[in-house]
Amino acid sequence: MVIYVKLITWGIKIMKITFILPGFTRFPVGGYQIVYQYAGYLSSKGYDVEIIHAMFLPTQEKPGIKKKIIYSVKSFLFALHLIRPWFQIDSRIKVLNKGKILTKDVRKADRVIATAWETSEFVSLLPSECGEKYYFIQHYETWGGKERVDKTWKLPLKKIVIASWLKKIASEMQEEAVLVPNFVEQNNFFVTKPIKDRTPTISMLYSEHEIKGSNLGIQVLKMLKNKYSNVHIKLFGVFEKPDNLPEGTMYYQNPSRKVLRDEIYNESSVYLFPSVSEGWGLTATEAMACGAALCSTDNGGVDDFAVDGESALISPVNNAERLFKNLERLVIDGELRNKIAVNGQQNVLKLTFDSSAHLFEHAIDLA
Repeated sequence: MVIYVKLITWGIKIMKITFILPGFTRFPVGGYQIVYQYAGYLSSKGYDVEIIHAMFLPTQEKPGIKKKIIYSVKSFLFALHLIRPWFQIDSRIKVLNKGKILTKDVRKADRVIATAWETSEFVSLLPSECGEKYYFIQHYETWGGKERVDKTWKLPLKKIVIASWLKKIASEMQEEAVLVPNFVEQNNFFVTKPIKDRTPTISMLYSEHEIKGSNLGIQVLKMLKNKYSNVHIKLFGVFEKPDNLPEGTMYYQNPSRKVLRDEIYNESSVYLFPSVSEGWGLTATEAMACGAALCSTDNGGVDDFAVDGESALISPVNNAERLFKNLERLVIDGELRNKIAVNGQQNVLKLTFDSSAHLFEHAIDLA
């Protein structure tokens, strides 16, 4: 193992890096997963890495009794291992779960990295001994209040963005940002069933969060099923199975990576991605790597790997009729579908973890 170190006059110092996330989550979240994977990479290179899950930040509104109770119960269940972590964080990484976090809870380090708009406000107030300050931006998080979120983009933190559309926003704000595109887990998501042999099967992530556009997706799937009864539909997600699905829909709650790869993505001829806004289309790239043709809205998160008519069919956001027409085209036109699927797979194969992790290491001035 190669150990990256910083030479100082009296000896050798291992670089310390702290990531601060907005609390911990029981269920899979793409943004958290990316942070955990980069943290694991840096740890494997010999850096001293710490992750802090900071639930209640002093820069945020004081939590009510209900939120405190919910957090206490979740923490208790985690401590008893009655709730299992959904992601296995590298054992070399120190992980702190903090309810109420204070400045003194953040160690002296060389780098401290905010991972969301909430944590950026807190990181900006930390003393310099906590490390050089960075802001890892994975979405334009306007649900936090656009004016307030925009102010975080102006904070004196070095910015790293995961997508071209986010870099463009930074440029419009006259802020510098380093682009580190996300990646596909090539060892987990790949073709196991030939693209040309697939039956008409549509898959989609289901989420209760409005920004994911699941209600629009279900509406379009119903339109498709009413017209083409032979089409199969497979949905997956962390939430309970919704009641309003098209007849015959298969639903997978919290599928493993293997099930996601083999039973969902590789059985799919088309992946439907109806989001209103995405930082990065993580499930879209996974499905494309497994050979599904992408049918997406113009949500921003597909810009770095999807070209309309070449590696995806893309329609305006919140336009059911246009999304349906694109989905229908992919169902009835096998030649188009196969072209989109093959081109899409080739595009996302370029998105490797090693490449992105090295770029991230370089972006925080370590490589």
